[in-house]
Amino acid sequence: MKAFNNPAEILNSTSLVDTFLELVKIDTQSDPKSETMPSAAKELDGLQAVKARLDALGIKDAAIDENGYLFATLPGNVENAPTIGLIAHIDTAPDYSGTNVQPILHENYQGNAIELKDSWTMDADYNPELQQCIGDTLITSDGTTLLGADDKAGVAEILAAVEFLLAHPEIERPTLRIGITPDEEIGKGASKFDVDAFGARCAYTLDGGFSGEINGETFSADGAVVTFTGVMVHPGMAKDKLVNALRWASTFVTMLPADEAPETTEHRKGFYHPVEISGGSAEAKVELILRDFDDEILATRGEKLKEIAAKLIEQEPRLKIDVDVKLQYRNMANGLRELPQAMENLEQAVQMADIEPRIDPIRGGTDGSGLTAKGLPCPNIFAGGLNFHGPREWVSTRVMGQAVCTVLNLLQLWAQEK
Repeated sequence: MKAFNNPAEILNSTSLVDTFLELVKIDTQSDPKSETMPSAAKELDGLQAVKARLDALGIKDAAIDENGYLFATLPGNVENAPTIGLIAHIDTAPDYSGTNVQPILHENYQGNAIELKDSWTMDADYNPELQQCIGDTLITSDGTTLLGADDKAGVAEILAAVEFLLAHPEIERPTLRIGITPDEEIGKGASKFDVDAFGARCAYTLDGGFSGEINGETFSADGAVVTFTGVMVHPGMAKDKLVNALRWASTFVTMLPADEAPETTEHRKGFYHPVEISGGSAEAKVELILRDFDDEILATRGEKLKEIAAKLIEQEPRLKIDVDVKLQYRNMANGLRELPQAMENLEQAVQMADIEPRIDPIRGGTDGSGLTAKGLPCPNIFAGGLNFHGPREWVSTRVMGQAVCTVLNLLQLWAQEK
């Protein structure tokens, strides 16, 4: 078994960077308001580009289903080894524009501040990881859009791994199942994923951050919609009669614990995060996401919303408030306990790439959260990007090469499992 630890070998012998540059120029932003899947038809443009790459490599069964999932197979060359999956998502986040992405290559980076359009600056004070990238080629957008390294870096890395394996049939590998998903950024990437048809013993998402980061634990997540129904009266005649739903919705937001917000928490502490207020004085809605690593604590967050609502109704009995809390995904650590080899092999694969593994809990979720809950153990591997969902997103091509090295090591380790 060969340990792959030279990212330059990957960069010089595959289309990794060219594939990434092609994909980020395709607008694949998902739509949280849509009821269809994929949520935006333009996601199919990105999926078709990936399928074309797989077809060109000689993969025979690459296909996109009616829900926007692309599945394909690279047959193994070792008998009785378990089938392993590699998964990434094609959509980009709706948080910032993904239209007309103009990627810029910053070759032989020397530690300087990178100036982007719209007065965005990126330097080591903002991202200390830049100090580890002296001599690298970095890729950013021009500053007017996000880049799309989340998760087109992961997609490109999977394609590069397939390309490298096909060029080197002497490398022992299990059968590899490839899954490119839609709508991960709006929490639906695993919702219609057919785990049985995928047919893998376990899988790995390439959807993490900087070099060496691997994840076997995520937030557990609920979503909440709090609906306020007031009493509507002409404002000129409203004295002691009007109950303004929008005003009470705003009060509700101010009563959320300020020290349990995304901007005031880190590490393993969860939060309440209002993401949108909509409506008017007759009816208004507050949409929130609730996060915690502990399912029991997460449940108390939903109860806290109901407590706040009850206090407001005490102040204004004519006000009606409905609190609807729904499950989104659960901590993947719950399911990974059933297959400890999934993380053990991943940690060893990173070490074989001459990288010190950083086993970090994700303050968010991946498709792996939902897939693990559906019975497909699915840890997460670094893909190289940082500053996701905004104009200062960037990736090092060297770290992308390291991710491919990790995948090649990982597949060899699974080839030894009988």
